[in-house]
Amino acid sequence: MLRDEYIYQEMLEQEKIVSLQRALPPLEWPGPSNRVILTGSGDSYCAALFGQWVMKERGQVFALPALEASQAAQLFQAGDTLICISVSGRTARVVEAAKRALAADAQVVAVTDNAQSPLAELASSAWPIFASPPEALSDTNYTDQHAKQYIGYHHDVAQTKTFWAGVLTLVRAAKIETDWQVLLNHTRTLLSPTFYEPLFNKAEFWAKGGQTFFLGSGWAKIVARFACYKMHEFNRLAHFTGIEEYCHTLYFITRSKDTVVFLVFDEDTAARAREVVPVLCDFFDARIIWLQPEFFGDDFTPSGSGYDIQVVNTPASDQHLQQFLDFILTVQWLSYAIGRVNAPNINTFHAGYDTERLVAGTLRTIRNSAVRAPKPKNSADGD
Repeated sequence: MLRDEYIYQEMLEQEKIVSLQRALPPLEWPGPSNRVILTGSGDSYCAALFGQWVMKERGQVFALPALEASQAAQLFQAGDTLICISVSGRTARVVEAAKRALAADAQVVAVTDNAQSPLAELASSAWPIFASPPEALSDTNYTDQHAKQYIGYHHDVAQTKTFWAGVLTLVRAAKIETDWQVLLNHTRTLLSPTFYEPLFNKAEFWAKGGQTFFLGSGWAKIVARFACYKMHEFNRLAHFTGIEEYCHTLYFITRSKDTVVFLVFDEDTAARAREVVPVLCDFFDARIIWLQPEFFGDDFTPSGSGYDIQVVNTPASDQHLQQFLDFILTVQWLSYAIGRVNAPNINTFHAGYDTERLVAGTLRTIRNSAVRAPKPKNSADGD
């Protein structure tokens, strides 16, 4: 039953996270900024890309992957701000970037779920995302001696609520006008059985297709990247790209009965997608998922083709920020529904496939990586 699965439990917690974020006081920046650089790895890099988009009114705002941010941090100056996003607060390259930025007299903000983490203790300011009970962040259920050191998460599963809490924290930090009541209403709709049950009912059909492609443009490509990462965490082969780039590159690795998800939010993307869908269906018998805001109706979707296309309507909104958040919840359901099909153990990371070995290796490649950075000027003992 879904209610016995940790990911399902965390999905439903996202309504409570909206209510909490709505009630929290304004976030304080450490000081005026000449440049703002956001960084993170994996999901947190997706959050950094989102932050670059919603903070564009602040002036020079950039998102960099963690290693690139660490390299760039050596050239920072006083007045620059590095926003480090790490749910666990222990990602080595993010910590390294923070140390190098502090050594260059830049300001560092930690966006994390763990206020006791090395990153939070190091930073000039901390923006907690408040996604998990603090007492749950210091232990795991793993028995392998290496894997059990992989701490900092509520449940050791593909993360959903932490990304959600992270992007809402960045929304608050951007100080953009947000209708929190509309967001709460949309969240309730998207977390209801009437929305997710149709997706779960077709999940086995989509899972048999082999690969899944997520195609978007503009801000929707951030959603596509995030969805692809989620599929990887479920041991599913997936790709993301812009729809035009798909036609020129990824199209050539499409195989029979693959699933292709179109993230449609404007007329241009819809028009291009309508040209692509018949080709995919005719040549590959592709399984098409068409995700769009509800108010588009049937105006943009392929019509009269006779193809089996699953249209997924998110609640009506003409605000891009709200559309982004609606798409995030939707692709979380999609990746979870597909990923759990035939998984040996959905209540552990990577859906139970070689989990302990995989997590132990992750600890070595990510957590135990050497931090190559000078001691920050405002830290007595470093990490």
